[in-house]
Amino acid sequence: MAFQGSLKELPLPDVIQLVAVSGKTGAFWIEDRGERGKIYLREGRIVHAETDTLVGEEAVYELATWTEAEFRFDPDDPPSRSTIERSNTSLLIEAARRTDEWRILAKRVGSTKMVPVRREDDPPRGVSLTPREQRVMQQIDGRSSIEAIAGKLDDSAFEVAKIVYDLINSGVVRLEEKGAA
Repeated sequence: MAFQGSLKELPLPDVIQLVAVSGKTGAFWIEDRGERGKIYLREGRIVHAETDTLVGEEAVYELATWTEAEFRFDPDDPPSRSTIERSNTSLLIEAARRTDEWRILAKRVGSTKMVPVRREDDPPRGVSLTPREQRVMQQIDGRSSIEAIAGKLDDSAFEVAKIVYDLINSGVVRLEEKGAA
């Protein structure tokens, strides 16, 4: 069963559920503005996912935020490895939760490819930082993207984006396009 379409019409978790319920094996190929990812199913169960920078559950969560993407399901591309143990239900509920939260974050953060830059007054008078915010602040060098900072901290880009969102709201950092600094 070849299956393809746009995530503008139907969110990725719904598309996956449609194919998974029929017990199919194969791969979803997803492309959004030049970025690519795959989600592999084995007998209807999500067993592996990958993007250019992520593997496993974090890749599923990232792909679920791609709302402008095109997808196709290829039943002739079976999974060669397994990196996901969670049930589809658990995985897709978490993906939906993160997608909802990303809608809020995206109003300020936009993309995990953005580069946080410290503001002059570091931190502004009256602002105290949590230990997690301090860890992120230590990695902000004006050149590293949110994704790169997440890699250095061995954390997800989503979690670092949440912290950067709070730092922006506190007036501690601003964001720039990569290479603009």
